[in-house]
Parts: sequence; C-alpha cells; structure tokens
Amino acid sequence: MTTDIRVKKTRRTIIQTFLNLLGKMPFKKITVAKIYTEAEIAKSTFYDHFKDKYDLLDQIIQSLSEDFAFEIKQKFSEFNTETILESLTNVFLNLSKNSNALNALLDLHETSITLEFRLRQITFEACKNYLLQQNLNNQFSIDFLAHFYSELSLTSIRFALNNAANPDWVQQQTELMSMLQQDLRAKITSKRL
Repeated sequence: MTTDIRVKKTRRTIIQTFLNLLGKMPFKKITVAKIYTEAEIAKSTFYDHFKDKYDLLDQIIQSLSEDFAFEIKQKFSEFNTETILESLTNVFLNLSKNSNALNALLDLHETSITLEFRLRQITFEACKNYLLQQNLNNQFSIDFLAHFYSELSLTSIRFALNNAANPDWVQQQTELMSMLQQDLRAKITSKRL
C-alpha cells in the first residue's frame, strides 16, 4: 500500500514538473533529463512511469480529456442556470491551475491526438447528444449547432486562460456567453421560424 502511494506521488510529481516546464519553455526544448532533474528523481524512475516525453504528453492529454469528458457529461445532464459555456470553461480551468501550461498544451501539435482536438471532439459529442434529446425547430442542423458550440467553447476556454488575470473581462465573457446561449436556446426551440 505504501509503495502504491509513493508511485502515485512520483507520477504526479513528474507530470507537475513537466507542466511547470511547459508553462515556461517550448515543448521541443524540454528533455527527459530536464524533467527528472527538476523533479529530483532518478532517470530510471522517470522511465518506470513513461517511455519518453511524448508518452508523458499523450498520457496527460488522455487524463485531461477523460476528466473533461466526465465533467461535461455531468454538466449537460444537469443543465441548470449556469450556462454550459461557463461550465466548460470552469471545468477546464479547474483541471489545472497552471494557465500557461494549459495554453501550451492546447497549442501543442507534437502528437497525432492533440488536447485541442480531444476537447473539440468531446464538446461536439456532448452537445450533439444533448441536442438530439431536445425538441428543436430544425432551423439549424444539429451537426452545425454542435460544431458551432464546440468551436465557441474552445474559444471561450482560450479567452479565459489568456485573461485569467483580468477578472472583469472573464466576468464580461461569462455574461456575454450567457446571453448568447439563452438567445440561441430560445431561437432553436421556438416553433415560429
């Protein structure tokens, strides 16, 4: 049991060290040696957990994507007064407090599956599933609405990450997204065309 706790702690340390480095420097300049040196672990310890920095990146993307997907499914099933866009942004921001690292992860295109691609796919699927259960007026196709919503969600997440230091702007963004969502919802559920 103690070994398991130490293994988990070491894994978290490696991941956090990588994210901290990613928030400060480009991915291409991050080496495995830099990661294990900064994490204060042995080289072999790093390789006990990950094959290389690409494997580490893939596993981080997979983990963030799974957490995001779980939270998004919850938000769409609860659909309350908090807008879904606000929820998506908050969910993503809460996955990590390191906005520089999250921005860097979203910008990375070093692997075949990127975090940006996964978030877009997750939001599209969740939105499409939600819309399929709604009584819509068919003014817009469900695929179009889901794609549009997915793109707007990623833009909203990016804006919040880039402007986290300016709470007034983030609040204005939240209010605007709420208005857009309410207006759109009224328009697509209205029977009048």
